[in-house]
Amino acid sequence: MQVISNAAHISSRRKIGERAPFVGLVILAVSAVLVFLKPEWLWATMALVWLGFMVSLAGSYLGDRYVGPNAGHKRIPEALKGLDSGYTLLMYRTSVPFVLLEPGGLTVLSLKSQGGSITFANGKWQQRQKMSLLRRFAGQESLGRPQQIAESERQSVLDQLKKLLPDGVQVPVRTVLVFTNPDVVLRVDEDTVPVPSVRAAELKRWLRRTPMRPQLPDSAHRAIRDALNLGGEVSSTAE
Repeated sequence: MQVISNAAHISSRRKIGERAPFVGLVILAVSAVLVFLKPEWLWATMALVWLGFMVSLAGSYLGDRYVGPNAGHKRIPEALKGLDSGYTLLMYRTSVPFVLLEPGGLTVLSLKSQGGSITFANGKWQQRQKMSLLRRFAGQESLGRPQQIAESERQSVLDQLKKLLPDGVQVPVRTVLVFTNPDVVLRVDEDTVPVPSVRAAELKRWLRRTPMRPQLPDSAHRAIRDALNLGGEVSSTAE
């Protein structure tokens, strides 16, 4: 499997995710000192508290996606390791973060980093996790309605291809929810869940079990690579 990534994008956001929480804490510490040293500077102090809080949230948000072993750009190539050369993983190279170019089309990988127990039943998603309120306060996204985000990402790729591909070239695009937290417990009914949902560790097996058919002609694959400016570029190869 080939892996093509936007290394500059990943590196810049990883650095922000690593540094922003510390910067936010420093700003909050300065505001705490000002409370005692300059009580008359109330509005300036409140502004610093707000700024420190927002910087910390931004750091947590980016850290959840770009820092640590569960970052998508680490987890997904690892989960797909072993796929043959007919697959190309695109990371931050299209209008959405993760897209897998398969022999039969494109699969949008819509990542969710939540942990705990996640279920889909009676038309609703539910998440149960220890200290969930504290985690959300620290910047973790709520689960919400992930199928809507997945469909939005799929539509974004379709719109991009429509603008870039030559007339007459049709490429099927599907989407799958991928839960990257290794500790997540996922309970969904494949017959009723609105979008295929798997843990990252099960993604490769799911792809092999549900391949996109029929395979696209070589001309369509060339058109996709040309449209997305991939050319012969390969960041790495996961065997």
